Amino acid sequence: MPEPRNPTGHSVSTHQKAKNAALRLLSYRSRSEKEVQRRLQGRFSTDVIERTVSDLRRQGLLDDAAFAKEWREQRERFRPRGPAVIRQELQKLGVDREVIREALSDFDASANAYQAGSKYASKLSIEDANDFRRRLGGFLHRKGFEGDVLGRTVEQLWRELAT
Repeated sequence: MPEPRNPTGHSVSTHQKAKNAALRLLSYRSRSEKEVQRRLQGRFSTDVIERTVSDLRRQGLLDDAAFAKEWREQRERFRPRGPAVIRQELQKLGVDREVIREALSDFDASANAYQAGSKYASKLSIEDANDFRRRLGGFLHRKGFEGDVLGRTVEQLWRELAT
């Protein structure tokens, strides 16, 4: 007996398998549309993947704008990074540049730099101001902070710990 077909001519079970695979991915964490597409490639045809992504988008389970905002908030809360690093991470995950720009529009780099640097700074020796500044500055730079934000954060933490 042949498999039942949906109006597009695809077997219902193929689409359901793709949707189940996508839902499994989404059960671990939110994902971008491109991430879901990449993970389904090779296992399902392009049109089944497109239909699955479209269904999930329509159901509100795939939303790149919400995903980018959530990614940024998770970074701010647990692993603070500079805006350049967050932008790069989101681009690798396939989020559109305009969506990323919107998600980072009210990003507080100073607060994130302070949060990222304060724990590390407390472990550094304050015996040598130049060594403290160099080490903390390097740490913050590796986390994606730059320029004035980096300098102000290093000086603020130096003043707090040295007094």
